[in-house]
Amino acid sequence: MKKTLLFLAFLVFGITGCANTASPTPDFEITLEPTFVIEETSETEEIPPEYLPKSGDNELDRANAITNSIYLLYDGSDPAEVIMHIRGYLPTPCHQLRIYVPAPDEENIINVEIYALAEPDIDCEQVLRAFDISVNLGSYPAGSYWVWVNGGRVGNFDF
Repeated sequence: MKKTLLFLAFLVFGITGCANTASPTPDFEITLEPTFVIEETSETEEIPPEYLPKSGDNELDRANAITNSIYLLYDGSDPAEVIMHIRGYLPTPCHQLRIYVPAPDEENIINVEIYALAEPDIDCEQVLRAFDISVNLGSYPAGSYWVWVNGGRVGNFDF
C-alpha cells in the first residue's frame, strides 16, 4: 500500500513539475459577442388556415370528406361574423382537409366546398380520421344569405 501511495505521489509531482507554467500570448485578440436572430414579421401578416386551398392542390388526389354535423354561429362583434362549425371524417389519416368558401353569388347563396386531398399512389391505412373545425365565413352586407355545403343546404342567416 505504501509503495502504491509513494508511486502515485511521485507520478503527480513528476507530471506537475514537467508542465510549462508560462503561457504564450497570442498575436491577435478574439472578441465574442452574443448574437440574437430575430425574424421580422409584420403584425398585420396573418398565417392562412391550413384548410384553405393551396396552389399545388391540383397535383393531389381528391376525395370526399364526410361531414356529419354542420351548423352556423354568430359572434358578438360589430359587424357580426358568421362562423360555420363542421365535424366529420377524412377518408384516411394521409388526407388533408380543404374548405373553399367563395363570395356569395347574385342570389346571396354561399356554395362551400369541403373535400380531402392526398398524395397520389401513397400507401395509407384505411382508417377514418376525425376532424372538428370552425371556419370563419366572414361578415356580409345587409341581406338574407343561404349556405350550401357540397350541394346540400345547411342553413341561412340574415343581417
